[in-house]
Amino acid sequence: MTEPTEADAYVRKLLWALQSLPHEDRLNIAAEIHSHLSESATAGRDAAARAYEKLGPPHLLARRFVEEYELAGALHRAAPGRLLLAILSRGSRNVAALGAGFGAVLCYVFALTFLVVAAAKPVMPANVGLWRTGDGATLAGLVAVPPTGADLLGLWIIPVALAAAIGCYLFGTQVLRHRARHLLGR
Repeated sequence: MTEPTEADAYVRKLLWALQSLPHEDRLNIAAEIHSHLSESATAGRDAAARAYEKLGPPHLLARRFVEEYELAGALHRAAPGRLLLAILSRGSRNVAALGAGFGAVLCYVFALTFLVVAAAKPVMPANVGLWRTGDGATLAGLVAVPPTGADLLGLWIIPVALAAAIGCYLFGTQVLRHRARHLLGR
């Protein structure tokens, strides 16, 4: 029986850290890394040292694989919730991911606000609307007392608000998808 090599020990630690991935994917990653480390070891001690240094500690390498797996899976799902969480989890190491995550959250908040406006207009028509005032136009809602002046949209605020909500939702989702594709392309 042969002695375990340094590559064997590294791959064993890597496999342990990759447990959240499917079994077949873990084995494929381990085989690829073991092959790379074994080839580096046959090229000499300096080549092996460079290979280990480039890969980094097994737990950090595993974390990168798990994050890539989660991000790729979230990108291919229809719901943006997981994608948002995957992008925000990278925010501590990537300012652009953090910005994209917060930008998408802001878009979703605007979408929710427009939905509330559309739903509240039939219930409280006197309090929800877009009025012309002396200073320009004012959007009043739910709590605010509407200014004196003409309601510019009337019930048309419902389809306008719904269209704005859909637009904000789609834009926020596109921001997340674009950032995820960019992160996976690295």
